[in-house]
Amino acid sequence: MQPSILAQIESIKAEYATRPDGLVRHVERVVDEALALAPDYDVDPDRAALAAWGHDLFRAHKPGELLQLARETGVPIEDEDVIEPVLLHGPIAAVVLRERFAVHDEDALAAVRDHTLGLEQMPIIAKIILIADKVEPRKRQRTPAMKAIRKLARRDLDTALLCWADWKWVEEREHAWHSSPQHWAARTEWVRQHHIDVALPRRVNGKAFERAAATTELHAKKERA
Repeated sequence: MQPSILAQIESIKAEYATRPDGLVRHVERVVDEALALAPDYDVDPDRAALAAWGHDLFRAHKPGELLQLARETGVPIEDEDVIEPVLLHGPIAAVVLRERFAVHDEDALAAVRDHTLGLEQMPIIAKIILIADKVEPRKRQRTPAMKAIRKLARRDLDTALLCWADWKWVEEREHAWHSSPQHWAARTEWVRQHHIDVALPRRVNGKAFERAAATTELHAKKERA
């Protein structure tokens, strides 16, 4: 029998006993942020907590350990992962959560896997975990822009993601840092989605709008008469 979500969370939390205190405090803050966002987007808070607790399970591991774990768990190692092995901690955690902790919630696993860089298409819970990870209190203190992104996320999660991606792009340009092809592909898609009408009705033209406004005003006059 598959363990309940709460049982999975408790098992994952127990694993943090071997992790640095600073990492544990960060994860706790991310859990709080995720739980604050979840109700705004009709996400089960237990599922959000599960993904938040799992997202940094291997964040404190050293580069060589991450590369070895990736080989052991079958996580593909790209050229950029060799340069920055820290990028592997999410994908490794997703595999371990499935195999050792019996987590089979595909959206929660995607949230763990892609929380560092994002992906072109992400389930809503993955968007929540990514933003929660970036705007937790300690990071807001360090980077004031995260305060505005956190506020925006409460009413428009997709635009908040795009704003974070733009901030990241500027930081990488200013510091001559490496830019991940995966993140750049995600940002490009987010920009595309931002500039098209997705699942919205056709906009009325000017004349139709004027006719509708005139009809509304006529009804209002009749009611006042």
